[in-house]
Amino acid sequence: MIPFFQRILVWILCVLSLFGLDQCQVLKPLSPDENYASVVSKPQISVINLFAEIKTSKLESLINQKVETILYQDTSFLDHDHDNLKLLASRDGAIKLSFDQDQLSWELPAQVTFQKGVKVFGYNLPMVDSWQYSGQIKLRYKTKLSLGQDWSIKTQTISDGFSWTKKPAVKIGSVDVPITLVANLLLPSYLQSFSSQIDTLFASNFNFRSSAEKGWAMLWSPFKIPGSYNAWLSIVPNSISVLPVKGSGGLIRVGAAITSEVDCIMDTPPNGAKISKLPDMLPLKAASDTFKINLLTDIPYPTINRELNTQLSDSVFVFGSRKLKFENFRVYGNYQRMVVETKVTGSINGLLYLTGVPYFNAEDTTLRIKDLKFDLKTHNLLLKSSKWLFNGKIERSITSSLAIPFRSNVLDVESQIKKLITHYPLAFGFELQGKLTKLRVSDLYLTPKSVKANIVFSGNLTLGISESKP
Repeated sequence: MIPFFQRILVWILCVLSLFGLDQCQVLKPLSPDENYASVVSKPQISVINLFAEIKTSKLESLINQKVETILYQDTSFLDHDHDNLKLLASRDGAIKLSFDQDQLSWELPAQVTFQKGVKVFGYNLPMVDSWQYSGQIKLRYKTKLSLGQDWSIKTQTISDGFSWTKKPAVKIGSVDVPITLVANLLLPSYLQSFSSQIDTLFASNFNFRSSAEKGWAMLWSPFKIPGSYNAWLSIVPNSISVLPVKGSGGLIRVGAAITSEVDCIMDTPPNGAKISKLPDMLPLKAASDTFKINLLTDIPYPTINRELNTQLSDSVFVFGSRKLKFENFRVYGNYQRMVVETKVTGSINGLLYLTGVPYFNAEDTTLRIKDLKFDLKTHNLLLKSSKWLFNGKIERSITSSLAIPFRSNVLDVESQIKKLITHYPLAFGFELQGKLTKLRVSDLYLTPKSVKANIVFSGNLTLGISESKP
């Protein structure tokens, strides 16, 4: 009989609690709606630097192979409006090159021989062919290099003067008569024509577009990131801008900046996007180091539920003479806020709902929650009968317990990306060179199945082909 009367007494106490006695309160607040904002994740734009280098010495060697022995030849007194001059300029040694900023300087040793006829009353004197001028000279030219919108190399070559290493003389019989003054007047107008030959040589022997097309095409193929994680680097280039041609330290460099969307894809190998043709280039005044890798990762709600239940399930909280035990937890989304539903027993039986804002803690790469508080409907019910819960103990406990490591283990992925972009050899002599400098989250949002985060690794990345290496 005693157990029966005990059950009756407990029942009476519970009924009385509905009228203000809360020793056995049953709480049934309406749950917050489960809703998710429509979010389109947009990867942040990256800039990949692309460059091609060539040694000035290699260019010098190639030009010495291509430039013919005869530089200029005029074999008739009647050419050039009957100028009464024959002239022959031929190479007399190796061409020397130097490059500084955007200008190529040439020094070309030459042997110059010319004949000048003398007219009297409109007729050449019989001895004209015996008047032969000869000398050795160093011709100087400057060539400015640039790239056209269609990726062709443009050159503009001008004469930069000359200097005699052996001054010319006219030979009459066995006597050499110096005639430098006459030669100095004649040479500039004739030898300037060699400038167009230099420009033609560049146009026919140097094709930067081919290197740019190879580099552009390689970017479209996903790169497998080495390491234990199933991760790929996916690049979709958008546009390309080119820096002015520069040179220093014995090297000529042509550089470009490629705007791209760069993603780190986990678990599923990405399908390579269809390669678009190399676009027309845009001018660029200065290089940029705004390379970013976007890693879209997530934490499923079951993972968060499991962590909370591991940390807090069966925990008992004491509030003076009252006790509250957490039975289990479940989370879901309410637009930009996360709802934490917990079943409790003890001085209160039923469900409690709290909401907070999820955020990413970059220091330990965990998902956490802030601004956690009772949902309005739960708050209003507690305000009437259980104000003793408003001391912040529950909120602090859940807040400190909800620290979920991201499934992909972001720090390990970051380490593997660093290895990938540090002197990573590719086809056609290209190489990835770069470094990562910081990590942050650009977006974090709730979906029906998980909390997603767009993690952004920042740094710089160069795709280069260089002939400066031994």
